[in-house]
Amino acid sequence: MSVGAVLADPVIPENLESLFRRRTQDLQMLPAIAIQALEIAKDPDCAITEFTAVVERDVKLAADILGMANSALYSPGRPIVNLHQSVVRLGFRQCKNLILSTSMTSLMKKITLGEEWIREVLWRHGFLTAMLAINVNRCVGAGFQGEEFAAGLIHDFGRTLFAVCLPEQFAQIDPLEFVEGPSLLPDELEACGTNHCEVGAWFAQVNRLPTELQEVIRFHHDPTLALRHRRLVALTAVCDHMANHLQRGEDVHTYDLRENSALFILEGCGVRNAAGRLVDTVGEVMETAAKDAVEMMAF
Repeated sequence: MSVGAVLADPVIPENLESLFRRRTQDLQMLPAIAIQALEIAKDPDCAITEFTAVVERDVKLAADILGMANSALYSPGRPIVNLHQSVVRLGFRQCKNLILSTSMTSLMKKITLGEEWIREVLWRHGFLTAMLAINVNRCVGAGFQGEEFAAGLIHDFGRTLFAVCLPEQFAQIDPLEFVEGPSLLPDELEACGTNHCEVGAWFAQVNRLPTELQEVIRFHHDPTLALRHRRLVALTAVCDHMANHLQRGEDVHTYDLRENSALFILEGCGVRNAAGRLVDTVGEVMETAAKDAVEMMAF
């Protein structure tokens, strides 16, 4: 596949695009300060003072980072009282993840749904997938440095957009049972004229998210369609499958890796023996991710 291949625009009928634009006109995935802070943190040699100077302009972001640094998850007992020390304790990777999660949480809180439980269930699914991505990435050695968290967090945002913009159709086609068969996307297309992957990718494109996240959102149900970031898409798909199992309330010890076809796509992307590395630890990985998701959702 050509490295220079260009991702085609998401496929949404013109009348639906107009509807989605009207109903999402007040929604923005990431505020300007968050985008600026994330750009600075991409540089491994960036100065902490430069990073904190940007974060300090957003009171909530600064408070969240300070709170996380003093949480039971990270605090060795000695309280931290300033942002610089917080960044030192957490590290840039965790700070980036926290910025993404708090920004997306703020976005979700702006969304009004007739049935609020839908928003909470979908948001929990994003956090579960994100924390699974961190743990699976570490376990199989996929080589990501934080982008796997962002991918997991927002991969299914199109479902939220469906619930906001097409609530009646959403209620019919997505009972939120997290049983996702091959007919899911075709059923959405038949009922709505598009599917949640295309809608989510369109919104990510409008918000100028990086192409790797656009591909994750668009192709997590079929990573083989990804152009340039198939490994990240495949990892997200692996973790989406695990998160579905957890949200169905099923025991981690009954999870069958053989049913996770994306795992073998991940191996095809150069992550050697991913299934073998997970086979003895998958239950522990899933339990740890579920616990970590609860911790992160508290911020």
